[in-house]
Amino acid sequence: MGSDNLFRKRKAIRRARKEEIKKQKPSNWLVVCEGTKTEPNYFKSAIDEINKKLPDNSKLKVNVVGCGENTLSLVKTAEDLQSEYDKYLNEKVVPYGKKFVVFDKDDFDDEQFNRAVDLCKKCNFIPLWSNQAIEFWFLLHFYYIDSKMNRRQYAEKIDQYFMDKGLKNKYKKNDPKIYKKLCQYGSVENARKNAEKVFKQNFNGSPAKAESCTTVYKFFDEIDETIDELK
Repeated sequence: MGSDNLFRKRKAIRRARKEEIKKQKPSNWLVVCEGTKTEPNYFKSAIDEINKKLPDNSKLKVNVVGCGENTLSLVKTAEDLQSEYDKYLNEKVVPYGKKFVVFDKDDFDDEQFNRAVDLCKKCNFIPLWSNQAIEFWFLLHFYYIDSKMNRRQYAEKIDQYFMDKGLKNKYKKNDPKIYKKLCQYGSVENARKNAEKVFKQNFNGSPAKAESCTTVYKFFDEIDETIDELK
């Protein structure tokens, strides 16, 4: 009799733990961006579109923050945001389940860029870096790129693609409709497939040397994994 009660008690504990984990997985993600508008505009729109297809109990609750910091300062800002969030935790608040930091190589030196990636991992953040810039990820919505390209060419290439598709407006940084345009004339699935292929071919252990390359596709991998776990 006693063993039956113990078995039921343990089963109830396991069930409660599983339900608590399930509650945490889709909620309260943090995305800290180096840019103040371009990257936040993209990620906020992406989450909004994804949530439209999900039931209410599985919607992603993502806090997207644009900080305007450089690579190393950005990681420190992400740490501060997490600490500030933790201060106000109570039994009704679920901590950030996943934390991402979005940043570009740009003109930062190799050591600083690699240190930022390493620091993200030490702080349990998922680094979504682009070498050289986020616009490389944007281009991958259209087609696969297997050669190095200076970031100054990214906007020109996006403009050309838009023009070929009959869109008169040129690419502009901080465009609040950038996600919609990229998906209208390309697709996230293209970008994910192309980015993963480029990463496997170009990454040699050093993010600073992996040009042109991006890990933004891993954000969408995490989304798929979370949605699958909630089914």
